[in-house]
Amino acid sequence: MMDKRLQKVFEGVWASLFKATTGFAILLAFLVVIPFTLWFAWAQHTTLVNPILVTLFCLSFAWVFVSMVLCYRRLRKLGLDGEGRMRLFSGPRPSDPDELRAWQLGWHFMYAVLAALLCMISIPLVSWLSGR
Repeated sequence: MMDKRLQKVFEGVWASLFKATTGFAILLAFLVVIPFTLWFAWAQHTTLVNPILVTLFCLSFAWVFVSMVLCYRRLRKLGLDGEGRMRLFSGPRPSDPDELRAWQLGWHFMYAVLAALLCMISIPLVSWLSGR
């Protein structure tokens, strides 16, 4: 009996710690990382292509965070465990409206990660091609 209460307290502490650090990371991303990256990119630009790519990277970075939060909230609302998530994302398009929304948000997250990766690859490639 005591072990179950202690386990619930332990899980509650971990859940609140996870929520706090996730919230802090999102706040830090939107208030510090993205604005300073954009400022440094536009303040010291030599060509127009590099700041545009950095701006696109910052937008895709923000898209990653927003879609990740929305996807996790929807999956938590559905109450899916790891196996349920695997079934949802590995199968065909679901017909249930709630599962469909989670499925769409999962694909938004994947597209955002892909966009951020493409920007991360293109920034040094453009710098190399321009001779910088």
